[in-house]
Amino acid sequence: MSSLRNAVKRITHKERAQPRARAHLGLLEKKQDYKKRAVDYQQKRDRLQAMKLRADMRNPDEFYMGMHNSQMKDGKHTNKTSDNIISAEVVKLMKNQDLAHVRYQQQKETKKIERLQSTLHFIDKNNSSDRNHIVFVDDQQKAELFDVVQHFQTLPQLADRAFNRPRVGTLMPEAEDDDGGEHNAKKAKKQRIQKVVEKHKLIKIAKARDVSYAELQGRITRQEAIANAESHLCVEKLVAGKGRKRKVKEAEDGKPAV
Repeated sequence: MSSLRNAVKRITHKERAQPRARAHLGLLEKKQDYKKRAVDYQQKRDRLQAMKLRADMRNPDEFYMGMHNSQMKDGKHTNKTSDNIISAEVVKLMKNQDLAHVRYQQQKETKKIERLQSTLHFIDKNNSSDRNHIVFVDDQQKAELFDVVQHFQTLPQLADRAFNRPRVGTLMPEAEDDDGGEHNAKKAKKQRIQKVVEKHKLIKIAKARDVSYAELQGRITRQEAIANAESHLCVEKLVAGKGRKRKVKEAEDGKPAV
């Protein structure tokens, strides 16, 4: 029955149009139009009531310090800006204080960078040609037959490393000849546990190293920004001084003109 009821044609309800006698007044106002007009009227009424209540409750002896620096012009409150002009001597003093603060921050960053560099080893995996490990041999024949893996006694996978390059004896210790099989099994289990612990330690060390290098890179970037700000302040100080100035070089890469 529901499908049959939906199949029956229904009456189309049309909106009532403006009567012909009132056609000169425009379109007939609908409920949504009346609601917008009513909401706007209520907001204006409430605002006028609040302003009237505030005027009635006003204290004639009320005083604020801001009244000294404001006045009425054409019915509007305006601030007096003539008394707030900063003299050239005060501006120069503020610039010098800013320059001193920037130099102090730069010294702090430089000391922190030096302290980080003293505790870290610079490792550049992407550009290994800048770092050379020189090994001296007796003659030309040994130099031609030189084997990195055999010389450092490590695995071929670890030969390219400049750090954390353990020897083969450390990775695979030789088993001692013991008569008891149970003792060998316990010892092997202990060695496996020790390897897992060492692996976790190496992972923690690598994470700490990455965090330290990220901090170092961030401080180097901050030091460059502070140095750039110091250059701008120095140029402004020189330009504000007496004497004739002449530009020698245009500003480039965020650095001030010279």
